[in-house]
Amino acid sequence: MAGALLERAGISYEIFEKSKDIKGLGSSLTLASSLVVVFEQLGVYKELISIVKPFDALHLKKEDLAPIGAFRPPPNMNLERYGDEVGVVTRPDLAKLLATLVPKDKIHFNTRVMSTMQSEDRVTLQCSDHNLYQGSILIGADGAYSNTRQTLYNSMAEKGILPESDGEPLGYGFDCAVGVTEPLDEAVYPALKEKYCRFEILLGKDIPYSWWLMTLTDNRVGWIITQDVRSQSRSNSEKRHFNYSDWGPDAALEMCNRVRDYASPIGGTMGDIYDKTPKDAISKIMLEDKFYTTWHHGRTVLLGDACHKMLPFGGQGANMAMLGALDLVNLLYDMESDTQEEITSVFERYHNSRRAASRAAFNSSHQTANLMHGKGIVADVIRYISLNWIPNWMIRWGSDKYNEYRHQVVFLPFVPLRGSFKYKTNKPSPKAASRYNIPTSI
Repeated sequence: MAGALLERAGISYEIFEKSKDIKGLGSSLTLASSLVVVFEQLGVYKELISIVKPFDALHLKKEDLAPIGAFRPPPNMNLERYGDEVGVVTRPDLAKLLATLVPKDKIHFNTRVMSTMQSEDRVTLQCSDHNLYQGSILIGADGAYSNTRQTLYNSMAEKGILPESDGEPLGYGFDCAVGVTEPLDEAVYPALKEKYCRFEILLGKDIPYSWWLMTLTDNRVGWIITQDVRSQSRSNSEKRHFNYSDWGPDAALEMCNRVRDYASPIGGTMGDIYDKTPKDAISKIMLEDKFYTTWHHGRTVLLGDACHKMLPFGGQGANMAMLGALDLVNLLYDMESDTQEEITSVFERYHNSRRAASRAAFNSSHQTANLMHGKGIVADVIRYISLNWIPNWMIRWGSDKYNEYRHQVVFLPFVPLRGSFKYKTNKPSPKAASRYNIPTSI
């Protein structure tokens, strides 16, 4: 998202990507309706809608398919109140769409940033292609194990200015295997015909596993298996972190085999779903989380998982990263100079604009993890109340808080905000208005 926005802003940039191409790994994510207007401004609204399946309910069940409860917003609430549906999309599909908005010559594939150096007026990168690159700022959007963050924090620690909490390791609580099937037969899986995404979560009774299924566009199914390892010691977790055999393709398939004989909520068994997933599209990952205090220093700023790694259970990690990119590039566009003083001011405003919302999403992911994975009578009661007794007015109140802000790209023509809800929004940039004849009000 950051690259697509920088491209449209006319800001010079280069992207350094350690992989050889746009990876097709991952399962699916819930795309917030607040981001739809951004894709519309970028001119890919129709393309986005074609890969998104609208969401209307999340169903939680026991391993034998007996219902526990469901989170179901009031009928048509998202469309009527906020103007757009909440949708579910595969990570590979979304990544490929965003990649179409960035010229290929702006991306250095198979290039790892080895080290960074900051001075008063520039940042210098030394990369695995044996070249040096210089720029005014460095945006570290390189994920949970961000080399940009590690280099920045090491430098700050040497100066004695890194908060102690930022030097602590990420929290590790779950293992996860993910994948997306090939297109399936509607006659075998009738749920694929439904307009809305069938979002099903099954909880293992006497095993530390849960498995998730989401029907997607093009008759595909996204799936996730999670294993709760929170009871393991920190030392054991850290040993497994560095043991590749725990994370290779064989380990992912082994995890699938643990639950393959259980019934699938859309028909057949879970093994049937896994067997229809290309083997190179299955991966196993660690689910870790940490909310960092330091998001920037000097001419370096962190974005997305690099500064707030969230558990995926709240469905907000990717949304927070894209909204963060939106706020950051909006501020960069209106930057008056590239002096250190101006850059520090921009980075501080970015941090202030995103900290509260990102922290709320981070906390929500923890709460959802406990709701979905807790064991025992108390956890069962909490789940039952949360999924069966919460009134519609409370769901609307929570949704209103989440959708309170509907920011747009300040340097592109604004699009009308749909829905009956009264948003707090930003305004077009006066700089863009004079340059591109964009109205300063809507």
